[in-house]
Amino acid sequence: MLRMQGMTPATMVAMLDACIAMCQQCMDECMEHADHSDVCRMCAQACKACMDACSKLRESMVAAA
Repeated sequence: MLRMQGMTPATMVAMLDACIAMCQQCMDECMEHADHSDVCRMCAQACKACMDACSKLRESMVAAA
């Protein structure tokens, strides 16, 4: 994503969609164990932060189009 050379906005949005979906799946799985595991809780928080960052970038790209 940092090297926009050769990428179309549609490709970058698709990559962000994939990242958001993967983070959601990971966060959901880790949340099932977060009450019993600090590692799973931290993982869920990291996934949420990544998902939020990707969503924010995606929204700004779509708004600019």
